[in-house]
Amino acid sequence: MKTLIFAMMLFLGSTVVSASAPPDVNEKVLNAFHKTFKDPKEVNWHEYDDFYEVSFKQDEIKTRVRYDNDGNVLVTLRYYFESQLPPYIRSSIMMKYPKRSIYGVTEIFSENTLYYYVTMEDAKHWYTVRSNSSGELEQTEKFNKAPTN
Repeated sequence: MKTLIFAMMLFLGSTVVSASAPPDVNEKVLNAFHKTFKDPKEVNWHEYDDFYEVSFKQDEIKTRVRYDNDGNVLVTLRYYFESQLPPYIRSSIMMKYPKRSIYGVTEIFSENTLYYYVTMEDAKHWYTVRSNSSGELEQTEKFNKAPTN
């Protein structure tokens, strides 16, 4: 749950971006970024005590990547919609939760672990369902929607 909250905070904070790479970004990190991501849009770098973080868009998918000082990827977060979710995971979700619709996806990859946090809804509730890369599903959250008048 902490991971999901962290991911959502990162997603909400990604709305203000600029196309810049500050001159103090480590050259190893910049090289690793440019070798991996071709033609990124809306690139924004941040430097922290022991890592760099870059946010950008590629193929209309919002992405955040954290690098250590040697240019190694620590964490990757991607935010997208149902259409970009792998078909076998989307199929598993729709079979298990047929009365819900998918609102959005947060994909988190770190330490050789990949999870998909899928936000779903029905008429009365919001849900978060976590899937690993094998398609094993677990509902992690359920919230009531605000009543409509």
